[in-house]
Amino acid sequence: MSLRPLVVCAAMKMRDGFIVPGIRHYSPEMRKLLRRCYGEGYHKQVAEQGFVDQFGNFLTRETAYEIAFKNGQIRRDVSKPGTLFSENLY
Repeated sequence: MSLRPLVVCAAMKMRDGFIVPGIRHYSPEMRKLLRRCYGEGYHKQVAEQGFVDQFGNFLTRETAYEIAFKNGQIRRDVSKPGTLFSENLY
């Protein structure tokens, strides 16, 4: 039996390929980690905002929306359809 992916949390994909997970995009703990890894100019190193699944795979906002919708994870409709934001999940 294979498990279907679930959206677990927000994440940033950095220009060097590193994935930084967090409760929400640019939440205090995520910013602290980004500063520690990339310095004060960390925002210039962000390639894309997205999410990760329980397997650690980076998901674009669009792919994450599809997965969350199929799994009934959408709690609130606060973004344009097809694009996931943290606020959709909590």
